[in-house]
Amino acid sequence: MMLLGIAFWFFPELFTLAMFPNISDNEQAINVGIALRKNMGVGVIFIGLLLFWCQTSSKTTAQRLLFGSSFGFGLMVAGLLEVRLTGQADVPVLIIILFAFMSIYSLFVATRRYQE
Repeated sequence: MMLLGIAFWFFPELFTLAMFPNISDNEQAINVGIALRKNMGVGVIFIGLLLFWCQTSSKTTAQRLLFGSSFGFGLMVAGLLEVRLTGQADVPVLIIILFAFMSIYSLFVATRRYQE
């Protein structure tokens, strides 16, 4: 999560043009996209830090956080798929796969039977 957020922050134009290739001639649209990508990057870094810092929490707290994360990542996948399938933006498949993996992995870790 933190690496993705850092990539959004440092390469916002790349992500904006990858998702919206038709706006390459519109400077104002690119600037809006860059601002949104940077804000998204900060939010993603925040989520990554929150998950990282909660790794030493109690089992119950960690499980709740992971269940919530799994649900949230699943919502992100649904939202990204909807945007991609309706043609609103060309969301990279790698990003969708990454969030789907994080959703499944969060659920897996939260439901492991023999946790300490």
